[in-house]
Amino acid sequence: MRIPLTWLNELLSAPLAPEVVRDTLLRVGLEVDSLAHQAPGLETVVVGQIVAIDRHPNADKLRVCQTDVGEGTPLQIVTGAPNVQLHDKVPVARVGSNLPGNKRIEAAKLRGVESFGMYCSLVELGLPPGEDGVHVLPADTPIGLPIAAAMELGEPVLELAITANRPDLLAVEGVARELAVGTPGLALRRAAPALPPAQAGAGITLGAVDLARCPAYMGLTLRGVKVGPSPEWLVQRLVACGLRSINNVVDATNYVMLLTGQPTHAFDASRIAGGAITVRAAAEGETLETLDGVTRRLLPEDLVIADAERALVVAGVMGGQQAEVSEHTTDLFLECACFAPAGVRRTARRLGLSTDSSYRFERGVDPAGTARALALLVELIKQLAGGAPAGGVVAAQAPGFPAPRTFAFHLDAIERLLGLTVPNPEVERILTGLGFQLNRHTDGVFELNAYDVVAPGWRWHDTTREVDLVEEIARHWGYDRIPSVLPEATPRPVQPASLGLERRARAIATALGLTEVMTRSLTTAEAEALAGVQGGDHVRLSNPLKEMSAMRTSLLPSLLEVLRYNRYQGCTQLGVFELGRTYHLQPDGTHRERRWLGAALMGSLWSGLWLPEHVPATLAADFSYAKGLLEAVVQRLELGEALTLAPAGDLPGLHPGRAARVLVGGREVGVVGEVHPRVAQDYDLPGGQAVAAFALDLEALADQPAPARRFKAFSRQPAMLRDLAVLVPATLPAGEALAAIREVGGDLLERVSMFDRYAGPGIPEGQVSLGFSLVYRAAGRTLSTAEVDPVHQAIVDHMHARFGAVLRA
Repeated sequence: MRIPLTWLNELLSAPLAPEVVRDTLLRVGLEVDSLAHQAPGLETVVVGQIVAIDRHPNADKLRVCQTDVGEGTPLQIVTGAPNVQLHDKVPVARVGSNLPGNKRIEAAKLRGVESFGMYCSLVELGLPPGEDGVHVLPADTPIGLPIAAAMELGEPVLELAITANRPDLLAVEGVARELAVGTPGLALRRAAPALPPAQAGAGITLGAVDLARCPAYMGLTLRGVKVGPSPEWLVQRLVACGLRSINNVVDATNYVMLLTGQPTHAFDASRIAGGAITVRAAAEGETLETLDGVTRRLLPEDLVIADAERALVVAGVMGGQQAEVSEHTTDLFLECACFAPAGVRRTARRLGLSTDSSYRFERGVDPAGTARALALLVELIKQLAGGAPAGGVVAAQAPGFPAPRTFAFHLDAIERLLGLTVPNPEVERILTGLGFQLNRHTDGVFELNAYDVVAPGWRWHDTTREVDLVEEIARHWGYDRIPSVLPEATPRPVQPASLGLERRARAIATALGLTEVMTRSLTTAEAEALAGVQGGDHVRLSNPLKEMSAMRTSLLPSLLEVLRYNRYQGCTQLGVFELGRTYHLQPDGTHRERRWLGAALMGSLWSGLWLPEHVPATLAADFSYAKGLLEAVVQRLELGEALTLAPAGDLPGLHPGRAARVLVGGREVGVVGEVHPRVAQDYDLPGGQAVAAFALDLEALADQPAPARRFKAFSRQPAMLRDLAVLVPATLPAGEALAAIREVGGDLLERVSMFDRYAGPGIPEGQVSLGFSLVYRAAGRTLSTAEVDPVHQAIVDHMHARFGAVLRA
């Protein structure tokens, strides 16, 4: 927001210097982007340096100069000024400049040589005459600097960056209030005009008002006004604030908006059909030609100000041309209202309109400020355009609106939160200066160190609690007065075991070649049903988005959506993982969250490699590949227990015959398998190719008693390798066979892994051949065959006794 300093000083009991204003606002926590001088007509005049001077080929009194204005390529300017010299710094009016006295600068040819600007004298800058010829600036003046800033022409203008929680600072009065409180001894001058009493004559009446979306609406008719140009002081003030002048009536509405932060609007009363105004929802398909000349289609969710025939204004956003004030207007209807911020925000976004009015209504205006703003507008228009009220003020207000916002404030909260003591008189000066009403608590005899505080309307949007008042006191008492104290050492909070497990799981999954994704926790029952996830334990949102009404119970739907999106972009092979939460409704109405490592794979994940003939050229995203990744994750997590798989049964979204439940230490911790072909088809994933997924419950894994991690040196002794091929029932899970081998192998068996599973010619019906590789090693010595043979035979005997396994010939 841009504010001329003269306007601020008009609202203060004593003027402040520009630097004092800037430093005070910075000290109380406002962001000052700039403090610069601005002069109308000199916006495109900058400091330039003459870098080359040549004689004009066709005129003895003209010279051709090259001038650096900070834009890279020098400007060529033809001048007849006799006093300019090489390396002089001078004011340069670029092409398009409109200098004081309505002198416009255009590109021109002077005696056959092109010129792209003009050097300026003091008179051409609108200043009293001084030296003859072009004004020469000091040698240390920065090149490219606007001349208004270089010569401090015009008035100083502040530019502030206002955060969304401080709509009160979108008003000159709001900034002046901060200055007054931030400068002890200074007071704010705040006009308090009264609305005129009812007058003779018929005015515009007020019909039905949608009080849910417009809780306060006021209007007044003025007759006999004369619309015309605004006085120079008003034009210059609006220009300094970044607005252009329209006419005296429209300029008055903008002036009041800038002063108070309350937008207002003026209608041509003669163009209000039926002589009455209503505030209603737009009709379906209703159109309105706004002031920017665009015809806009409205929806019932849009609020409009209308007459008996049509909509006239998109409420809080922009007026329409049907009742626009023009030079032919003689009667006005002046409006001031308070609109619900959310409705204005939705309409402005949908229409693609962001106006000074909508910007303020979206953040919230003073709910109690409509009457004062209307009174200021009436008074200003009567001064600028004349006119007299007809009838009285018409108004509508929702019951109980505005309801004062009151809360308790205890003085000991200052020391508790800031670590310092602020004198009570200073506390009262700061808070009352900012507009808060303080009522001291008493016990009937003595005053207590607490207040009942009533927040002013312009601070309802960001002061709702005691801590907010402490922040106000800290800002104006001075952040620099808060002592720097090292905090006391406190024990480091114990992090949940699942957090460390999650970090390790992320690193492992990334190292295995998977790409991490982050998806929404919100879902719909339909999306989960599409992925084959069934369940009625959804946690429902009390204030849902249009399509997302529940929290997810599985990571599978969102991971499949990622695969589908990437496939649409031309990616046919992909492996992704997510560390996310699922949410489950409990029988007692509470909900439980669980953390998961989920992964989804599609396509040929390993292709184009040079491999021996007996090794497949690709590794498809099938059950075996997903199981291998899962085993690698569990192994590297070092949980102290081996992973085993159990028959799956019917797992949501997975292929019944190609899925399994994951067990660690005999406890179920997840699932792995291929996605059901029907689900893959529903997600438009590659036909004829497997899509696999797995999920690990990190909460369950964190509950596993993790072994202490100890350093184990590499053995320098040679290992003895043995292979074991046995025939076992085809229904035997390989994990059970591996566990049986480890159980008997004892300390000599260092490692066992399965390298082959074969069923086909040469293998009896109902059986399968499993091939295992066993590594035997002893610490400190070389093993002998006599030591290994008994252990190896014990493994064979145990396999036979337990599973009926026989050695394969």
